[in-house]
Amino acid sequence: MWLIDLSFWIAAAALILVARRRQDGSVRKGLRVSADYLLIMMPRMVLALGMAGFAAELIPSELVSRWLGGASGFQGIMIASVVGAAVPAGGIVAFPIALAIYKVGVGVPQLIAFLTSWAVFAIHRVLAFEIPFLGVHFVTLRLAASILLPPLSGLIAEVLVQVMPL
Repeated sequence: MWLIDLSFWIAAAALILVARRRQDGSVRKGLRVSADYLLIMMPRMVLALGMAGFAAELIPSELVSRWLGGASGFQGIMIASVVGAAVPAGGIVAFPIALAIYKVGVGVPQLIAFLTSWAVFAIHRVLAFEIPFLGVHFVTLRLAASILLPPLSGLIAEVLVQVMPL
């Protein structure tokens, strides 16, 4: 995890250096925009992480392990694929839910299927943006073309976990 953090710090420093070389006030503007984003996102992140902590305590771990644990196999991958599509929120809610169910025993392949399904089929996005902007016909084609992605990602993850365990 520290390697990811380090890469973000290096990327931020590189961008600051590039902005500084421009000598047009880009550093000040970038810092102002960053501070604005921080003020907007910080309360959301605190609430989302708090939600994940409470959810991890309240979600019945035996139920999650039975239906979505590593031993649930393909059935668990399919259940996770359906549940992921039904999460009616953006990443600020979906990832804390993913963290919570991971902490109470969901299997890695099932978690990957859950997140893939959420990313591909998020019902809130389909209803609020895709259908109004792109139309029912296009969205139906997109969904039909993507239907196998969550289960396939879970199955591929199951093979990869055998090859490179966590």
